[in-house]
Amino acid sequence: MGFVPEAWVALGVALFLIWRWSRRRRSTPDQGPERSPLVWKDLLDDRIELIARLTPEQRERFHARVERFLREKRFVGCAGLEVTDEMRALVAGMACLMILRPGATLFPELRQVLIYPGPFLVPVTEPDEFGLVSDEPEERVGESWQGDRVILSWPDVESALDGDEVNVVVHEFAHQLDDEGDAGEGAPLLADYSHWSQVMKTEFERLRRHRRPPVLDPYGAESPAEFFGVVTEAFFQRGPELAHHHPALYAVLRDYYGFETA
Repeated sequence: MGFVPEAWVALGVALFLIWRWSRRRRSTPDQGPERSPLVWKDLLDDRIELIARLTPEQRERFHARVERFLREKRFVGCAGLEVTDEMRALVAGMACLMILRPGATLFPELRQVLIYPGPFLVPVTEPDEFGLVSDEPEERVGESWQGDRVILSWPDVESALDGDEVNVVVHEFAHQLDDEGDAGEGAPLLADYSHWSQVMKTEFERLRRHRRPPVLDPYGAESPAEFFGVVTEAFFQRGPELAHHHPALYAVLRDYYGFETA
């Protein structure tokens, strides 16, 4: 006895739904890591040395926030790059080291992390010191769009993991924290800005006067926002040197991020 017409229709609908589900599984870039949490925890412990400095309570909070970051934030590979589970976990790990404060939020405005296979070009929109806007695009290794997305060059992420002084992840996520604040550029969300403002203003002006600073990237003299990104990089990548040359600056960052890097 053959199928009745209704059965053929039902079978066709079922096959179509299965095909559409499998297609979405292949094409969706933000499904999160397929590996178990134990695997990415071992990966993070192996690649991010600062995790060893966390207290048991901080480590538990860190793991919970990494897991939530991986679940809620979308990762997109650009220019043909395939984003792997390891890439997702490592970016999430470095970002979540920055929000260990008990009341910290998980970058609430951030929707997606875009990762390129190398430096990328962006159009120039800001005028230079002569008031001119260049027709040539600029090469970047990272960007933070106000609240919405972070863009990263993967080789530069790996360089930071290997100990390079430049850490594009913490620099761009510092801009995300900056966007949460309500005291202007270069100031994340704080209960009291008095001491923070005093130290940051003094150190920013010091950097602008210094021709060859020993620790801080001169790029930080561009603006208070870039200064916050640069000093955050120094705190995570060059903690002992920052504590030696800029003890007051190191102290306010230690108090904000909640652990020692020196």
